[in-house]
Amino acid sequence: MQRIALSIPLSCAAVLGMAALPLPGATFYVDCASGSDSAPGTSQQAPWKSAAKVSATTFVPGDAILFRRGTRCDGALWPKGSGAEGQPIRLGAYGAGPLPVIAAGSAAAAVKLFDQQHWEIETIETQGGNPYGVFIGGTSGWLRHFRIRNVVVRGVTGTVKEKASGLVVIRAPKELRMEDIELDGVTAYDTTQWAGIVVQGGSRDNRARDITIRNSIAHNVYGDGIILFQVENGLVEKSAAWLTGLQPVQTIGTPNGIWTWRCRNCTVQLTEGFSIDSPGVDGGVYDIDWGNDDNIVQYNYGHDAMGYCASVFGASNEVTTNSIVRYNVCVNNGRSPKLAKRQGDIYLSTWEGGSLDGVLIHNNTIYWNPPVDAPAVQMDHADFTGSRPNLFANNVVYSAVPSMIHSSSRLKFQRNAYWYGGRALPVWSYGGREYRGARDYLAAAGDVAAEALSDPALDAQLRPRAASPLLDAALPLPDMGRRDAFGRPIPAGKGFDIGAIEWTAAAEQATRAGGELARRDGRWLLLLFAGRHSADSRSQVVFLQTAAAQYGNISLDVAIAVDAPDEQLNNLRHDWNLGAIRLLSPGAAAEAGASLKIDARPVTILVSPGGEIVRRWNGFVTPSELGLALRHRLGPPAGAPPLAVGVLVGGGHEPTRGL
Repeated sequence: MQRIALSIPLSCAAVLGMAALPLPGATFYVDCASGSDSAPGTSQQAPWKSAAKVSATTFVPGDAILFRRGTRCDGALWPKGSGAEGQPIRLGAYGAGPLPVIAAGSAAAAVKLFDQQHWEIETIETQGGNPYGVFIGGTSGWLRHFRIRNVVVRGVTGTVKEKASGLVVIRAPKELRMEDIELDGVTAYDTTQWAGIVVQGGSRDNRARDITIRNSIAHNVYGDGIILFQVENGLVEKSAAWLTGLQPVQTIGTPNGIWTWRCRNCTVQLTEGFSIDSPGVDGGVYDIDWGNDDNIVQYNYGHDAMGYCASVFGASNEVTTNSIVRYNVCVNNGRSPKLAKRQGDIYLSTWEGGSLDGVLIHNNTIYWNPPVDAPAVQMDHADFTGSRPNLFANNVVYSAVPSMIHSSSRLKFQRNAYWYGGRALPVWSYGGREYRGARDYLAAAGDVAAEALSDPALDAQLRPRAASPLLDAALPLPDMGRRDAFGRPIPAGKGFDIGAIEWTAAAEQATRAGGELARRDGRWLLLLFAGRHSADSRSQVVFLQTAAAQYGNISLDVAIAVDAPDEQLNNLRHDWNLGAIRLLSPGAAAEAGASLKIDARPVTILVSPGGEIVRRWNGFVTPSELGLALRHRLGPPAGAPPLAVGVLVGGGHEPTRGL
C-alpha cells in the first residue's frame, strides 16, 4: 500500500493566497488480537491485524502507526517510508494497559528501519530477533532525526559475531552519515548477542553526529552495556548498566559497561555501572578508548565491577587526545584478582602504536579493596605524545591494600590524598622506581611533593568530615567543573576540596513517618515522589531501578508516588517499565505527600524498618549519593564486601600510620 500526501502546487497556492503545505498525516491502528488486514485501519473500531500489514505499507510524513496496548503481534516489523523535517512518522501505542509487543521470533530484527529517516518510536516492547532487537541503518547518503522513547527491548538471541549486534543497534556503514538521534527511556536486557545499546557511525572521518542516550538501562547482556562508536557530539547521561560482559568464552572482544570509541566531544555523566564482567580482560565500568578526542567521564558511580572503574587507552597508530575523568566515585572494583592485578581501578594503556595526548584525571574518590595486593592506579605501558598536560590530581585513593600507584613519570601526580590503614608500608611505583612509605616517596619523587599523604577523615559515605585535610586543599585547575559528584555547586568553601565530594555542613536528622509509610514489616523503603511530566523524576526512576536490582530481593521496598489520576497510572507503570517497583495508589500518594509537605517534585525519601525517615532529598539525587547512602544504611549489595571505613580510618591508629 502506498500512502501519498497531496499538496497544492505553488502556482495554485499563490492564486488562492495560501502557502503550499502538506496535508496532516493519517493515523493507523493495529490490533493483532481482533483487527483485520482488510479493514481500512484508520480508526480504533476498524484496525489492522498484523505486523506484516504494516510492513507492506509505505507511510508518508506526519503518519502515525499505533498498536493497541496489551496486544501481541508475531513477526518482524519493517514499515516503509520516511518522514520529513517537522513531520516525523510516529510508531507507538493507543489504549490502556501493557505495552504492545512485537514478537520477532528468529527474524533478523523485531523492528527495523533502513534507508529511512524522521521516525519516532515510543511505548512499544519488542521480544526476540537475531541478531537485533531494534535496528536502524542504511546504505549511503545522509539520514537524520530518530527518536526512541520509553521502549523495552529484550530477548535477542543467536551467536555473537560482531559488536554492532544486540538489543538496540543504530549503525551506519562508511558511506552513510547519520545524525540527530535521541534514545530516552530505553530498557534493553537479556541477549546472547553483544550490546545492550550501541550507536555506531560510519568511520572516524564520517562520525554519527548529535547523539543522546538518556534515562536508559542495559543489563544481562553478553557484551557491552551502552556504547558510542565513531560519534561526534555524543552524550550518555542518567543511565545505567549492570550484569554486562556475560559471554562465557571470549570470541570477538572484551566488554565494558559504558564506553566510547573514536568519539569526538563525547560525554558520559551521571550514570551508574556495577556487576560488570568480561570473558577476558577489561570488565571495567567506564572507558575512554582509543581514537577518542575531547571525551569526558564525570559525576558517575562505578562500583563492584570485575575490572576497573575507568580507563584511557590509545591503540592502532591513533592518538587519544584531551581525555578528562573527574568527579567520579569508584567503589569496590577489581573484584577479579586477575583483572585487579593487571588493570587497577584507574587504568592507562597503549598498544599497536597508539598514544595519549592530554590525560586529566582529577577530583575522583576511589575506594580500592581488591582481593589481591594490586595498585589502584595502573599504567602497565603507555606512550604519550604532544604537548597537552597529563595529570593525576586532587584524587582520594583510599586503599585496603598497600599498593597505591604503578606509573611512568609521563603522568604527573599532584595534590592527591592516599590512605592505607594496614600494617605494611604503602608502595608507590613511579618512574621506574619503587618507594615504600610516604617519607621515601616524598623525599625522592620531586615534583609530587605537594601530595596530601594523611588520613583524609572520610565518613562511612566517603564524604569528608569537617576536620578533613581535603577541605579547600585542591590544586586549582583551569576548569574544575561546576559541581561535585553529589550535584552540589563548587567550590563550597574558600577553595575546592580534594576528591569527588565536597564537604557540607548539612545535618541528617531522622523524623518519624506516618500512615502507611510507618508500617515497614522489617524492610527499608525507598520512595520517590515523582511528577509525571518532570524530566528529573523520569531520570530518578533509573536509579530506583538500580536500587531495586541490588537490594530488592534482600531488604528494600522501592515505590513511586506520582501526581497523576488513577486512569493514567496504569499506562505510566508500563511506559516507565517499573517492573517490581510498586506504584502507590492516588489516595496513598496524596496522603503521603500531604503528611511530608511535598510541594515540588521529585523528592526521594529513605524510610528505615522502624518507620524513621533517615534521608530526604529534594530534587534529583545523583547515583553516587543515592548509592552510597543505601550502602551505608543497608550494607553492601549481595556478593559485595562492606566498606571498611571504620577500620581504615578512625580505627585507633595514628593519623599517618603506615605512611
